[in-house]
Amino acid sequence: MLITGLLISILLGICVVLSISRQLKWTETLGLAFPVGIGVQTFLMVCLDFAGIRITATAIILVSLVCMAALIVRLYFCRKALGEWIAPIRVFSYPKINWLWIAALAALAVVCVMNVTKTMYYPTFDTDSVRGFNLIGMAVAHEGTIKNLSLYNDVNFLPRNYNLYMTYAPLVQLGYAYVYMLGAETSKIFTALIFVSFLFSFYGVTSRFATHTLTALTTFFVVITPEMLGFSSMSGTNFVHAVYASLGLLFFAVWYYKKIPSFLWLAAALLMLNVWTRNEGLAFIGAACCLLCWHSVRAKQYKSLFLFVALCLFPFVFWNVFLKINHLEIVQLMIFKPYWDSEKAATIGREMWALLSNPVYYGFTFVLFIIVLISNIWHLFRKSDQLVTLLLIFFTWLFYTILVYQIDYLWDTLENVMRYSYKRFLFSFVPLLWFYVAASRNVNWLFGKIDNFIFPLPKTGKQR
Repeated sequence: MLITGLLISILLGICVVLSISRQLKWTETLGLAFPVGIGVQTFLMVCLDFAGIRITATAIILVSLVCMAALIVRLYFCRKALGEWIAPIRVFSYPKINWLWIAALAALAVVCVMNVTKTMYYPTFDTDSVRGFNLIGMAVAHEGTIKNLSLYNDVNFLPRNYNLYMTYAPLVQLGYAYVYMLGAETSKIFTALIFVSFLFSFYGVTSRFATHTLTALTTFFVVITPEMLGFSSMSGTNFVHAVYASLGLLFFAVWYYKKIPSFLWLAAALLMLNVWTRNEGLAFIGAACCLLCWHSVRAKQYKSLFLFVALCLFPFVFWNVFLKINHLEIVQLMIFKPYWDSEKAATIGREMWALLSNPVYYGFTFVLFIIVLISNIWHLFRKSDQLVTLLLIFFTWLFYTILVYQIDYLWDTLENVMRYSYKRFLFSFVPLLWFYVAASRNVNWLFGKIDNFIFPLPKTGKQR
């Protein structure tokens, strides 16, 4: 039952992804299949609960199959474009083989196997999951409901502050519930599949801008980032959110640079799931909307902008309406009026510097990014090289920092929030920073030379 249910998630994801775009690489399609599929299923679970239907594995699978059938009909009418997508897969091709590429892939495979083994072996032990996300998943699997969940409605649980966990977007908790319904002994198969999926999707999107050798090395350095790798084997929400959020912005960047219209809607789908995972995903949506607004003003076309904004914000609005209609208490932590607190701002700046300058957390990610950024200044100003990627990073960082500043910290100190929550939020920036490094013109030029040295091109025609 477990394998069947997960396979349906993957197939549903493939149908959704291909319905949006038939211009994906097979690595991208395979990498997005499970994250998108399980994301859609968690949304269907809330819809079932909204309609008063008990959430069970059978109900979820049946609704998923109905959605798959509808998507397959849509794909049938797009069969010509689908055939063009399938054609290159029939003739398997691979990049030039060199020892550095093989070594990077081998190292990546070793890290992947070790991480998945660790994830599946150790039980859930982190506090937020034991008393929050994982427990909510178990409760939903057992009781078949969200709005009438005993954790939210039984007074015996109120001292544990479940009204705070209630405000979290539900993707991860319901993903755990789904695998428990399928008979899994641990929910961590969900995070293990998200981790493996991320490797494929990040490799695929980065290879559009870099050589395969550089892409393999970049993917390896992303996944061995110390803090990010450690949390990827736990049962929290931060790594899962980092996957949706970073991939959403990366496919947005591909849309802008490669002029592939369907990738804008693929980015919208991922950003929808990003805010369906954590509410602070609004910062990523805000960054993408700023760039799309700039593009729309220049092109004097606003239809795509309005539709993109509406799609991205829909899950956030839907979840809050669901909570409101079902009389689930929503903890309001935001301060909506503008104000200035110099001590609070100084604390944020001080703690932020401590995080970014500590190599134990993110390795040499931020240091290398700054070095490459400085070396790429000429191309940045003269050729606008990867300018959109930089702006996406900057605006996301700015919006989230403002969000942290505007929160009223009643349950914890600002220092602890910066040292733990803000530190985990930076996971989302690691793929974005490494993507910028790999896609920058100077690094591409360097690895072009390295590839030609390791695997020299045949000497044909007139030599210069």
